[in-house]
Amino acid sequence: MVQTVKFTQQVPISSHLKELKDRFIIVGGVVLFFLGVCFYFRDFLLEWLQRPIPSQFKDLTFISPTEPFFTAIKVALMGSLFISMPVILFHIWKFVAPGLKVREKKITMLFVLSGTAFFLFGGVFCYFLVLPLGLKFLLLFGSAYWKMEVTIGLYYSFTLKLILAFAFAFQTPLILVFMTKLGIISTVKMRLYRKWAFLGCFVLSAVLTPPDIITQVLLAVPLYGLYEFGIFVSYFFEDPKNREEAIRHIMAQREAKKAAREKKAKPPTKKRAKKTTTS
Repeated sequence: MVQTVKFTQQVPISSHLKELKDRFIIVGGVVLFFLGVCFYFRDFLLEWLQRPIPSQFKDLTFISPTEPFFTAIKVALMGSLFISMPVILFHIWKFVAPGLKVREKKITMLFVLSGTAFFLFGGVFCYFLVLPLGLKFLLLFGSAYWKMEVTIGLYYSFTLKLILAFAFAFQTPLILVFMTKLGIISTVKMRLYRKWAFLGCFVLSAVLTPPDIITQVLLAVPLYGLYEFGIFVSYFFEDPKNREEAIRHIMAQREAKKAAREKKAKPPTKKRAKKTTTS
């Protein structure tokens, strides 16, 4: 059983490490349990993940004796992560909640429900929209020049990585709320750096998705929308003192830059040399 820590309770670091270990064991046990369940129903998951591929490429092959088994394990693990996500988010929040001045029950439920919803929505968005378009473009482009034989290992690895990339990327609002609550960032600065966030969304999508413009745009655009949504939600969780401090810091920076520009633009005044007279 996990022993939680209250906000006003002072405990040594060893107690936090023990709590972290206990929660990790619980989460690991849940993931392993659903891994077994998903592996038992692997036929359904394998067939479901194969649906987005164009019909002319549905005859998948394998080139290694161990490839089918490890492919089934990967698919079962992905299914287990999706099912276990509420438990994972719940224990993450319960571990950090005692350090925050919030009503734990209400915030915990909001964290778990919204995190799970965004995670599932990201995976569903990728499965029904991004995967069909991306696979159609990539496979048809290659088959115009060469004979394409899709192996199960490469196909399912590609599919799982893309779905998980979208699912985790859709946690952006939750991450922003969490960092705002901790005082690491502020909504004022998030609004100020919008153009850099827009650029960062495209850079991140280029890293997480295959090297084609279609899937990159399909991830970058929703990701920036989630960034704006995260700013809106973070406003209600932000400490007003942190917001006011950020405004004062930005205004001070602007005044300093303005003074530096005025000083640079002002022509230097020549000092008259004093004449000394000798008697």
